[in-house]
Amino acid sequence: MAPVTIKTEAAVINGMPDKRLFWSIISDYDLRTGLCELVDNALDLWVLNNQSRELTIDVELDVERQLIAVQDDAGGVTEGDLRLLIAPGGSRNAPDADIIGVFGVGSKRAGVALGQRVEIRTRHKKQGSFELDVTEDWLRSPSWDLASYTIPDIAPNTTRVDISALRRTFNEVDVADLKCHLSETYSWFLNEGCVIRVNGEALSPTTFNHWAYPPKYLPQEANFTVRVDDVGDVQVTVTAGLIQDRHPGTENYGAYFYCNRRLIVKELKTREVGYFVSGEAGVPHPDASLARVIIQLQGPARAMPWNSSKSAINPSHPAFQQIRPTVIQLNSFFSSLSRRTKADWPNEVSKYTSGSVEPIEPADLGTHKRLVLPPLPRVHMSQTEHLKTRNKGVINRQPWTLGLVEAMGAIDVIARQRFDTGNRMALILLDSNFEIALKEFIVHRADLFPTRTYTDTYIASLFQNRQRVLADVTGKVAIPQAHVDKAKHYYLMRNKLIHERATVGITEADVKTYRATIEVVLKILFGLKF
Repeated sequence: MAPVTIKTEAAVINGMPDKRLFWSIISDYDLRTGLCELVDNALDLWVLNNQSRELTIDVELDVERQLIAVQDDAGGVTEGDLRLLIAPGGSRNAPDADIIGVFGVGSKRAGVALGQRVEIRTRHKKQGSFELDVTEDWLRSPSWDLASYTIPDIAPNTTRVDISALRRTFNEVDVADLKCHLSETYSWFLNEGCVIRVNGEALSPTTFNHWAYPPKYLPQEANFTVRVDDVGDVQVTVTAGLIQDRHPGTENYGAYFYCNRRLIVKELKTREVGYFVSGEAGVPHPDASLARVIIQLQGPARAMPWNSSKSAINPSHPAFQQIRPTVIQLNSFFSSLSRRTKADWPNEVSKYTSGSVEPIEPADLGTHKRLVLPPLPRVHMSQTEHLKTRNKGVINRQPWTLGLVEAMGAIDVIARQRFDTGNRMALILLDSNFEIALKEFIVHRADLFPTRTYTDTYIASLFQNRQRVLADVTGKVAIPQAHVDKAKHYYLMRNKLIHERATVGITEADVKTYRATIEVVLKILFGLKF
């Protein structure tokens, strides 16, 4: 048995935190995160009051005078609760409520992080109106005492925060960026009757569930519950699919996390959600840019896997660890599907604009049970492979046509490379392929071109003059004169490139026309299909 320790009280220690905690977090906030903390406060009060009335939040950003103001009519603060506006950890929000704020420090440190002077005015219902002024002098003072002032009445249920002497300036671009951010972050609330205005402009909700519905590859959705010990249950919805609103410039794919209806992070592309891992979602790349996973978590605020500024997800959080297998498997599946359908997104994905989301069972962290998902399509063939497959029978009977088919496929390869002189390369390749096709036809059709006449020496001499070659071939097989004339035209153009001083310009239309001409000739001579 351990010896009994006799304890004697020596002193009572003051556990009040040092005000330096305010200074330590200034660098953690920017215009977005700081203002969102102030908006969060109003939304929490609105939710806790069961959204019983319309909520209006006005954000004012004065670029010329560098002033910020946030005003809401969510209910205001009573005189007895004024201390909660400055006391770290002070909050009437229950930690097990399905709200956004939980730490009790967000709005306090956000205001201080944005400006050197923060003026808070509030009125609860039709009670008195009060003001608190948080200044640099108060922050530097060791005392936590702060004067409150009675002021002329403001509108009932109103709280207004004015921030001046800003620590960082902002401009019109920042204002536009903030409007977009608020529209995305609070889309659910905007759809539910909350009004958020920035400089008088009411924002519209921006959502991300813009799915495509390919019949065999519908969006998939798993609904399940995870348990966070000593806190409670979190309801989880993970929805994944291919999207209609791809924006190559913004790379708007990846994982999107919502906690208690608030967007926390979007376009997440890290190892924690399957990227940069072989066999999972792989390296982020435009080929995978139709894949999106939306994760919605609903439950006690303390059970949410967010950081304290609600700007990122904590991958080591127990709630995140339990949903991670489902997120990774869905992200991996749709990233692979995006890559495999890339060759024809318009026909295989984008045209399917309506449909339903298919429910599935989630993956299990403990048993390593995998999701049941449709089999992925075969890797899409290149145009060359497609041509070879389509002409397999002809190639088997006439092996000398393989090179003719692959050369036509090579034209697509040149086009995809976006060479500055790609049209010139394509024209030279097309004309060479045309000449080789004529030679192969003469060599292998001994019934039309007897070998006793068409010896190697004769053929070598014949091909010194394209007109003679065409005359011999068209004398044995009918080729429409229009195609013969086009072939002659582009042959002359090729000769100008090779033999003359002047350089001629080759357009995409030239390549397209000549290619179509040669495809017709190859079909007539060998039965090839394009």
